[in-house]
Amino acid sequence: MARIDDPIGKIKEHAQEPPTNPGLALASQMVSWVPVIGDKIKRALNYIRGNEKDSRLEFLTTAIVEQLEAQGKCVDDIAARLDSDQFLSTLTVGIERILFAASQRKIKRFAAIITNTVLNETTEQGYEDAASFIRALDELSEDDIKVLKHLYNHQSHRVKERHAMLFNEFFQNDEMRNMLADARNLGMQMDEFYSRCNRLSGYGLALQLSASHGSMGDPNDFAFRLTLLGKRLVDILASSGEPTQVTKQKPS
Repeated sequence: MARIDDPIGKIKEHAQEPPTNPGLALASQMVSWVPVIGDKIKRALNYIRGNEKDSRLEFLTTAIVEQLEAQGKCVDDIAARLDSDQFLSTLTVGIERILFAASQRKIKRFAAIITNTVLNETTEQGYEDAASFIRALDELSEDDIKVLKHLYNHQSHRVKERHAMLFNEFFQNDEMRNMLADARNLGMQMDEFYSRCNRLSGYGLALQLSASHGSMGDPNDFAFRLTLLGKRLVDILASSGEPTQVTKQKPS
């Protein structure tokens, strides 16, 4: 140990001790991780650039062709629209997302959005919504989609194009209470259900309503409804053959 009157010795002694500042400690560990992280990054890039990339693109292409055929269309029917800048922009978003480890289930959903877009969209807003749907599907979890489908099963009849959706409509005939009761068949706690409804709200697919309606009896309950964007998204997935039923109990 350095003498008290030896300041140089004290500095050297302290330098040999582990840093007490958490930020410095983390930084010192990062130095030793750099080679490992660099190796993982290289492997990830090779993964994206290699055969896996080709197989993902092939899977997406096959899914689009299959969905076109299921709707009585072929590539020749849409050839003129494939070169539009708006469609290519939407397609680029889908390709970008599949290259970063999207599952085959998600790729099929991207294909559903892309197919619907090339068949039906004619406005800039429609193409932009399609791109946002792809991003949302990439970022939402499977349980998030399950909750979205649950709202769809109970409320899609209330959500209509070019129609005002009034607050009270979603509470008529105890529909909100029935929706919440059936949510207990989703295999998750209600706290998780509400949390996932909030996540959907962040993507514009669901909307929280005031739970002060007279039909709501439990002060612990929250009220959520499907939005028009949420219905459009589930309609697109359903048109590709994806099932929408997610609970054992059928919606009332």
